Amino acid sequence: MSGRRFQTAFYQLVSRILDPALCLGCAHSIKPLQFYCVNCIATLTRVNNPCGLCGLENKRGETLCAACLFDPPRWQNLVAPLKYQGLTRDLLLQLKYADSLHLANSLVTRFIDAFANIHPAPEILLPVPLHHQRLLERGYNQAFEIARILSQALDIPVDTQSLRRIRNTASQSGLSAHLREKNILGAFAYQPTRPWSRVAVVDDIITTGSTASEITKTLHRAGCPHV
Repeated sequence: MSGRRFQTAFYQLVSRILDPALCLGCAHSIKPLQFYCVNCIATLTRVNNPCGLCGLENKRGETLCAACLFDPPRWQNLVAPLKYQGLTRDLLLQLKYADSLHLANSLVTRFIDAFANIHPAPEILLPVPLHHQRLLERGYNQAFEIARILSQALDIPVDTQSLRRIRNTASQSGLSAHLREKNILGAFAYQPTRPWSRVAVVDDIITTGSTASEITKTLHRAGCPHV
């Protein structure tokens, strides 16, 4: 554990000991271990009838949306239970950039039902890796924090060694879909300790899907059929 991460964890522990339970969204008092008040839970908007491939709302009322039927993504399944807007966006950005690691537990625990019925179940969880320079700067990998909690809840092991980021790419934020694909091209390498056939790639936010697509391409080339 880095010094920065230890300091963050220490402050969070002291805060929980000294302060009453507060809603993570609005800081109003709530019962212990609830994380969010009723009003804030209502603003964490779920994706209604998500498409099994892209995870977006599927107005067809069937398994796949029209876009994925016409042009399916590289991966075989995607689960993204919350829309990236409002309070959800604020919380994920705090998790990503502000050392708010406790938010991973609150969000995953609250919406664990979305991940519990994945079929076929993955054999291993692969958090999207940071380049070692970025990891040193940030002090933690938010994708690993999410994967760690999913692992405990679903009893699926986490593998942090097989998938590596071999190129220190620029931030994807603010880039167009085309530039995101170009930026992330060839950024990952996959050398599994055993030949997994069903893996789940874990990340905090999916927008254009360029990172997920590049990782899936890397995994498929290495012989992993289901991502």
